[in-house]
Amino acid sequence: MAKAPIRRLLQRAFGGSSSRVFRGMATLALGGGLARVIGIASIPILTRLYSPEDFGVLAVFTAIVSLLAPVLTLRYVLAMPLPRHDGVAINLMALSLLLMACFTGGMAIALWALAPALLGLFSVEALIPWWWLILVGVVATAAYELLTYWAMRERNYKVIASTNVWQSAVGSIVKIGLGVLALQPAGLLVGQVVAQGGGVTVLWRSFSKSLRANWKHVSLSIMRKAAWRHRGFAMYRVPSQFLLVFSSQAPLLFMGLLFDAEITGQLALAILAVTLPVSLLGHTTAKAFYAEASKLGPKQPRELRAMLFDVLKRLAALAVIPALVLMIFGAELFPLVFGSNWGLAGVFASSLAIFMLFQFLQAPAAHVFFLFDGQRSLLFLNLQRTILIVATFGLAHYVGWSAVATIWCYSLVLAVHYGLSIIYAVRFIPNEVNS
Repeated sequence: MAKAPIRRLLQRAFGGSSSRVFRGMATLALGGGLARVIGIASIPILTRLYSPEDFGVLAVFTAIVSLLAPVLTLRYVLAMPLPRHDGVAINLMALSLLLMACFTGGMAIALWALAPALLGLFSVEALIPWWWLILVGVVATAAYELLTYWAMRERNYKVIASTNVWQSAVGSIVKIGLGVLALQPAGLLVGQVVAQGGGVTVLWRSFSKSLRANWKHVSLSIMRKAAWRHRGFAMYRVPSQFLLVFSSQAPLLFMGLLFDAEITGQLALAILAVTLPVSLLGHTTAKAFYAEASKLGPKQPRELRAMLFDVLKRLAALAVIPALVLMIFGAELFPLVFGSNWGLAGVFASSLAIFMLFQFLQAPAAHVFFLFDGQRSLLFLNLQRTILIVATFGLAHYVGWSAVATIWCYSLVLAVHYGLSIIYAVRFIPNEVNS
């Protein structure tokens, strides 16, 4: 008899229009969760092997890779789950590969020529001898994303989850091993490349059969048609993605400009810890929501809105308590967990928890714009966020705020922006099917 109430409770919690999303999310979250647990478990070791300056170098390295990687495919990779026929999707993949080959050569020349001046500007001269790792990281990240979206198209969440775990584990081992050998900051950089793109071979083995079977449909004429049909991704999503990544990495870049590598490293650790729920559940939910919402398509707006509301309510219930704990106790927890040198990171984390809560909820809501050709609107939101961030750090520099006051202002401004962005995404879904 007791099983019936439990069954009803589970059905109420995980049933309904968002049930498929949460089943996909559960698989992705399990893999992403294990990956993050491995990564988080390694941080107390890494913070004792590497200095805050080394983490500052890693922060700038990761920021540059994150900014450049989306350019390689002109974001056509995001359109791969949308076509109903695999033949069109494989042409989008072929187009993305062709673009990657073209842009990689030009990017290599640009980095070779500009890396010393660029890295010196951000107070990370230690990264100059390793500039070529930036290119390796960019290509590996783009290739992994390409194969991940094919996996999403086939709704094979298990292989995505397993590669997340594999990458995190091997990347952490590389960082620790090279740190023990006193290879600073190279150990962090090489390990980060593995953690971001090391799962490419696993994904290729998993989907090589289906990719080869569909490759016969690749032709220049279909590629041109697919490129034109989804041109909004190239026209709007490339600058939008650049602005999105820039806004997420801007605090680290601006702290490198305004302060020094040590403070940048402190902030990098704070962001790494605070963004755990965003990267664990927010991004995995966003991927699962996009995969399932793509099946509904823009012709079922009411069902899509109901699914989004379910996802937002459940994510809010999951995120509130961890955010409050971090806001209240962050300054005391960080020195205990990561070592006495990381007290400032805990202070940063307490303030960042405010806006991370809203960013956590916004992650799946942003995918609504992909479904209703809203790339222009998403570009506007990302441009707006970038302007707010630049204005905030510009004001901090003009007034002469401390690093802590600067991050507090940044967090409050972004919290308001993400809250309004969620409302806009919900209202962007039409009430009826557009003719």
